[in-house]
Amino acid sequence: MNLRHFNYSLISIDKTASTNDYLNEFVKINTLKEGAIIFTQNQTQGKGQKGNTWYSQPNKNLTCSILSFPKINTKYTFYLNVISSLAVSKALSDLKLDSQIKWPNDILINSKKIGGILVENILQGKEIKQAIIGIGLNINQINFPEQINATSLKKCLNITFEIEEVLVQIYRYLDFYYDKLKNSEFKILEQLYLKKLYRLNEWHSFKDEYEHFIGMITGIDEHGRLKITKKNNTKNVYEIKTISFL
Repeated sequence: MNLRHFNYSLISIDKTASTNDYLNEFVKINTLKEGAIIFTQNQTQGKGQKGNTWYSQPNKNLTCSILSFPKINTKYTFYLNVISSLAVSKALSDLKLDSQIKWPNDILINSKKIGGILVENILQGKEIKQAIIGIGLNINQINFPEQINATSLKKCLNITFEIEEVLVQIYRYLDFYYDKLKNSEFKILEQLYLKKLYRLNEWHSFKDEYEHFIGMITGIDEHGRLKITKKNNTKNVYEIKTISFL
């Protein structure tokens, strides 16, 4: 595998509550190279942003976490979300699936969730010393709880996939975009992210802590916050979990 930064080392485990938590503890007592992967087909308590859960049927989907040592300034933290989302989205485009990224890092197909990213960092001063990139992608699952608006590769394409083959493709693209991050190509990454951003430059309904309103997503700021212009031309920026898409 021709990689720029990562070393493909797959650590497969039968079952765990969270691959992010498992990798975080595992790396404390084991020496791992950058790019090491914790992979399971049975994640029982997967995590999403701000305490949300990630539901995944055993033996059907991709649930994994990838270790990196970015050593970049903390002001670029959000770009780890950017490169992870782009890697998943690019792998889907190889399958002729047109995906979008719902800020900050949900992956959608036809407005249905197919994947999600959770990046957890360890900081050292003003530098990101370690980042664990958790990736969940619905692959062969076809039945979901009614309250979950989700889809999968199999539902989209009516094909059963080898999960590790999908992982390898995402991994290659993650290494590719990670190289751009390490080379400080932030503007290019932002432009690629915006091309895939769900509801960009469209009027839609939103809800923040104060009101329901009609607004237009115009981009992200330097901290990765969502920029929205309201109908009255008021411009706001939103942190994760301070706004809901309606």
